[in-house]
Amino acid sequence: MRTSRSAEKASLGNRAKPFLFLTLLRANWFPPKSSAKRGSSLKQIWLKLSRVRRIASRQSARISADAAAARISISITNISLRSNGDRRQYAYRNRITVHAQDGVIGFFRRDSHRLLGIERCPISRDEVNHALAELRAQEYVRDGHYTLRAASEPRVFSQVNDEVAQALRDLIIDLVPPNQDLLIDAYCGAGFFAKALLDKFLRVIGIDWDRFAIVAAKQNATEKETYIAGDVESELQKVGAVHLNGPARGNDTSTGRSRSMAPTTIIIDPPATGLTEGVRKAISDLAPETLIYVSCNPPTLARDLKELQHRFAINSITPLDMFPQTAEIEVVVHLHA
Repeated sequence: MRTSRSAEKASLGNRAKPFLFLTLLRANWFPPKSSAKRGSSLKQIWLKLSRVRRIASRQSARISADAAAARISISITNISLRSNGDRRQYAYRNRITVHAQDGVIGFFRRDSHRLLGIERCPISRDEVNHALAELRAQEYVRDGHYTLRAASEPRVFSQVNDEVAQALRDLIIDLVPPNQDLLIDAYCGAGFFAKALLDKFLRVIGIDWDRFAIVAAKQNATEKETYIAGDVESELQKVGAVHLNGPARGNDTSTGRSRSMAPTTIIIDPPATGLTEGVRKAISDLAPETLIYVSCNPPTLARDLKELQHRFAINSITPLDMFPQTAEIEVVVHLHA
């Protein structure tokens, strides 16, 4: 009985995701005119989310997935929800990090320091659970953190859901126009997006702070690829200073930037904290024709979109359920100058 209730609760949480995402987006991208009611702080946004979560949980039991998608399209027409279809709702994670303390191996309870022991993780792949079983079988496990993986791979960032990650990459390939001069892939990791887009650009520049990821990206790189290990903000500024070789555009200012890069695309896939003010300014100064923002955190995404709206307009917003059975969601926003 307990398992049945847990499954029902997880199902409701999944179907509530579109409503939660829209609430987050509207809170910052479409704020009320009154500054007193703007609700820009994350605390206020999450308070709104809590109310919507309760309402959505009650409603979603009566609303099919198709009806939920229809309600989204009515609310904001340029948002499209990509269903996971036949993709896994369980057993999808290719890695997890468990914690060991005083003989207990598992996860910390949400918003707590209490460690809960686990024997198996339902949303992890069999290979990960096998590694967990091997860890638990050891006679002595030192206190600490242990990352368990489905396969041996370079220790650089990658998505935890391989199937939806491929769908994410395919989506970005479809969004990027062909026959362009320059791609700037900020927070590029090992080149997950950049290497899939080589045939659409004459030059590709990848930037990431993780030097190990850049080493992996440089392996088997072509002549058109350049990968830089460094601070994204400062490297974007350097790229802008070197590659200002496009024709002048009407939106250029008279403050020293008489040229802009065209045709150019920037892809940004920042950590959950989103973009710093300096990175947002660097992107605005570069003035690419196409900007694609990949986010795993709707609150910081909404904040950054609000700050970038003076330079860019939204073409489309596509949520992808990268993390089934959780409240998290991945979002791709396609913008143009």
